[in-house]
Amino acid sequence: MSQVTPKEKSAVDSLSWLNHADPEKSARQALARGDKRLMAMAMRTTNLPGIKPELLSKAKSVCGVRYLEGSTDTVLGETHLKLIQAAADYAASYNRIILDHCLEK
Repeated sequence: MSQVTPKEKSAVDSLSWLNHADPEKSARQALARGDKRLMAMAMRTTNLPGIKPELLSKAKSVCGVRYLEGSTDTVLGETHLKLIQAAADYAASYNRIILDHCLEK
């Protein structure tokens, strides 16, 4: 991290929560609170990792959306890219769990 720009360091720091994140635990906690919103990546368009394209519209309208802290489509270096990819993997796992509960009748 010593050879990164201040902007990249800030971006990396905003995703540092991923170091201890557990998507299954987070999803269980959200469901216990009654929060069935899906996790989106903040990009030019709303990106919902882990949701099949044919379910996107229904999932957004029925479940709702919240944005993943620190996500962006601007990549500020190799470390930041790896964290963005990890964030997308986290969101995909989280969304698959939440979606099952959100869409069940």
